[in-house]
Amino acid sequence: TLTTGTNIVLRNINFVGGMHQFLPESKPMLDELLEAMNTYPKLVIRIEGHICCNEYPGDGMDLETGINNLSEARAKAIRNYLLSYGIAQERVLYKGFGHSAPIYPYPEKTEEERKQNRRVEIKIISK
Repeated sequence: TLTTGTNIVLRNINFVGGMHQFLPESKPMLDELLEAMNTYPKLVIRIEGHICCNEYPGDGMDLETGINNLSEARAKAIRNYLLSYGIAQERVLYKGFGHSAPIYPYPEKTEEERKQNRRVEIKIISK
């Protein structure tokens, strides 16, 4: 159920380490998000990027650009994917949170903890 203010974690959207390039296994989840946007034409979302493995709350370096905006660049990559399939830009906001809202504290103890911190969430803004 889509409720305004709800956050949905997209567990199967993964990226090349330190970059904003999707891994091939991300395609089904990206397509599912696209389908939801098409099914609910008034849906407005904010894509929220998070990173792992950072002692400080700031963002990590995107190895593709050399800029410290990795969580934002990943959120924007998902936005660009949706826009490339015709979703209106005013329906898809994005924001990077760096390591400011980890599920597990630094240093993460396992790969599973790193993976859960390195996540993308979708916040329902309006429907």
